[in-house]
Amino acid sequence: MKVFPSEVGIDLKKLQDQLRSGLPADATILKVQEEPVAFGLVVLIVTISMAEKDGMIDEVEKALASTPNVGEVQTIAVSRS
Repeated sequence: MKVFPSEVGIDLKKLQDQLRSGLPADATILKVQEEPVAFGLVVLIVTISMAEKDGMIDEVEKALASTPNVGEVQTIAVSRS
């Protein structure tokens, strides 16, 4: 998932903690990478392990998008492990 902060200058470590605490119980963040975009904006590339059930991706997207200081969430890849 690609998580865009709502504005430049957001504390990304705090945002990562907020993302972790807001996920559904059967979803876990495995890895987070920071990717500079432009004009000081840095997005988080978040790798998440989740239960394989109908609607789970939508549920995780909604949880991430409703996190304070998150402007946008994009699913960039889905795979089975």
